Amino acid sequence: MKNILVAIDEAKEAGQLIDQAVEIAKLTKAKIWIIHVTEANPQEYLIREAGPQYVYDKRTEEHKKEAASIQQWAREVSEKHKVDAEGLLIEGGVTKSIKKIVDMNNIDLVVAGHKKKNFLYGLFVENKKKDLIDELRVPLLAVPLV
Repeated sequence: MKNILVAIDEAKEAGQLIDQAVEIAKLTKAKIWIIHVTEANPQEYLIREAGPQYVYDKRTEEHKKEAASIQQWAREVSEKHKVDAEGLLIEGGVTKSIKKIVDMNNIDLVVAGHKKKNFLYGLFVENKKKDLIDELRVPLLAVPLV
């Protein structure tokens, strides 16, 4: 195992997911790729003028904060745990973006969080984890989030 991808949805769950990946990376001498998939940057839209400026400003600021957080987590993994790590902020759909990164970087394992939801909830929302499992050709470690 040479490359582990950590897919982070929310900052509050990053620690749990990164810790799992670090333990595996130490055993296998793997590199850790920390990613967060977000919606496209509003600065790149040709139709930017169609909406209020404050919406675009807010999203742009959020993207900057997300990118900074990911870079900080990667630095902490490298410095504190002595594990090679890289952080990426990806724009686009979750399943398609993760699959692309897996293919581009020869990822051997994907680490993602899992929250228990009730059956009724599952009937009305898109199941991104199932879509991801169906699309990936590598193992997915679903970490139960507290």
